[in-house]
Amino acid sequence: MINIYNKFADSKCYEVAIVVDVLRASTTITTLLSFIDEVYITTSTERREKGVYIGERKGKKIKGFDFGNSPTEILANKETIKERYMAGEDVILSTTNGTRVLKNLNADEIYIGAIINAKFVADIVKEHENVSLVPCHRENTFAIDDFIGCGIIANYLTHEFDEFVKVALELIKGDWRSLILNSSSAQNLKNLGYEGDVTFAMLENSFKVVGSYKKEESKVVRVK
Repeated sequence: MINIYNKFADSKCYEVAIVVDVLRASTTITTLLSFIDEVYITTSTERREKGVYIGERKGKKIKGFDFGNSPTEILANKETIKERYMAGEDVILSTTNGTRVLKNLNADEIYIGAIINAKFVADIVKEHENVSLVPCHRENTFAIDDFIGCGIIANYLTHEFDEFVKVALELIKGDWRSLILNSSSAQNLKNLGYEGDVTFAMLENSFKVVGSYKKEESKVVRVK
């Protein structure tokens, strides 16, 4: 069974979970793992040690951090980040929703899912009987972009689906890109000058990269 973990309805979260934060934590993490091996996760907005600090609150870059939670900004600074990482600095990410959900989620295996790696994260979990798709939403407010992301990932699976997944699968049969472009999450990012991130986040299967969250170490490591 594939279900969409809906905390609003107290749905069951299975032992294997895919966390989906399309705009933007999942997309940023996947982008980072395309050129480094691991990303540390924190809910803090403070720099506590040497490292490459990436993060946002309500879409805005955290004051004192090196970069915002922006996949396009990450790619534009890829060589700098990679050089510092290779020199021994940790890469640390803090976001409004995605990192908070990762910290609070309990599952034996947790993977990072986005539209940009949908097929590849689905391939990782296809042998598991039960999988939860976990949309991060926006501070306890429904986010259609994450719901659509769950549907796109589920579309690459052949399991039995719960009713939430069935709705998401029906939704992506239509013009799902317009739904994301007109979502409140996208509008907020556009207002902050991050319209390019929204377009980037909709590039389906553009990265053959999957991250696995290691809760005890508070980090996401590349597994594919």
